[in-house]
Amino acid sequence: MSTKIDPRVQRTRAMFEEALLGLMEEKDYKKITVMEISERSTLNRATFYLHYYDKDELLEQMLDEALENLRISVQVKDIEFKYDSDNPHPIFIRLFTKMIEQNRFYRIMLVQEKVPYFTESVRAIIETLVEKATQYMVEDKIKFNVPVDMSNAYFASAYLGVIIWWLKNDMPYTPEHMAKQLTRLSTVGPWVDNPYW
Repeated sequence: MSTKIDPRVQRTRAMFEEALLGLMEEKDYKKITVMEISERSTLNRATFYLHYYDKDELLEQMLDEALENLRISVQVKDIEFKYDSDNPHPIFIRLFTKMIEQNRFYRIMLVQEKVPYFTESVRAIIETLVEKATQYMVEDKIKFNVPVDMSNAYFASAYLGVIIWWLKNDMPYTPEHMAKQLTRLSTVGPWVDNPYW
């Protein structure tokens, strides 16, 4: 049985999603009405209710789809894990590329923090990839100076912080450049000569 969505339905939903995003840039989500979403989309309320129960369902579908796409894009592949500080990690490239593809959405959700639970969900996805990388290191008998859980929390928060900084500053660097910087920060630190060695 096919689950493919009719292109007309996809276009209609995209119009409602775009309308909601536009309104969220301008005002608090709680103050947005279905009427405003319909007017902004140039569609009518009856059409809206054919697709969604309410604005919360529209938002939830948008967030779920974005999170699933992000989760898929940053899945850790065994062959990609290498101890190489000079080359940008493919996962980081895919992560920043996904952010560029939906930069308006991510700026609204992460920089403006319109939906706090979305930020936490993104952090959880990043934590998962950090935990996977840590698992490889543990299997390779790499010793940690700090508790592994603390290390994972540190890196996940740092990665998210860098992503938000990049989005907030209008993505001044390419995904490849950003990926290389995160790879360096994760391995040798930000210094040319580490003053602590």
